[in-house]
This record gives sequence, structure tokens and C-alpha cells, in this order.
Amino acid sequence: MEKLRIEEIGDINYDYPYLEVFLNDKAEPFMEVSINEKKELIFKYYASNFDTLMNVEEWNYILITAREFLAKGLKNEDDFLKLL
Repeated sequence: MEKLRIEEIGDINYDYPYLEVFLNDKAEPFMEVSINEKKELIFKYYASNFDTLMNVEEWNYILITAREFLAKGLKNEDDFLKLL
């Protein structure tokens, strides 16, 4: 997707990593996608000084990526807990 960039961020303070969603020409993300304690996706929008406009294909790209991230994140955490 030309207009969007999605980066996975790992943080030792959280059970699951999260995704930051950027417009390609911006240094700051406009959205965070994370996994909550109920093992559901949460979409957090950041306040900004610019409007974020997305078409259906771009929103679908974020949603598909988020769903793949959820499955991978839950599996990775489950595998890690099995090692303990």
C-alpha cells in the first residue's frame, strides 16, 4: 500500500506488541492497533494537526494486517507461556 506504512513495535512492558500506522510522508503515526486483555483488537487514533483520509482499500489493508497481527500475537504469547 503506497500511502500507508505499518510497523510492529515490541515493548517489554506489554504482553503483546502493537502496530503503529503511518501515512508514508509523516514521521508520527496516526493510529495504534493493539491487543487488549480480552484478546481483541483495539484501534486507537492519535490526535494530529492533519486530516487522515483513507479509501476502502486502505482501510481494508489495515484491517487485514491487524487480523493477521492478532493471530500471530496470540500464538506467540501462547507459545511463550508454554515455555515457562
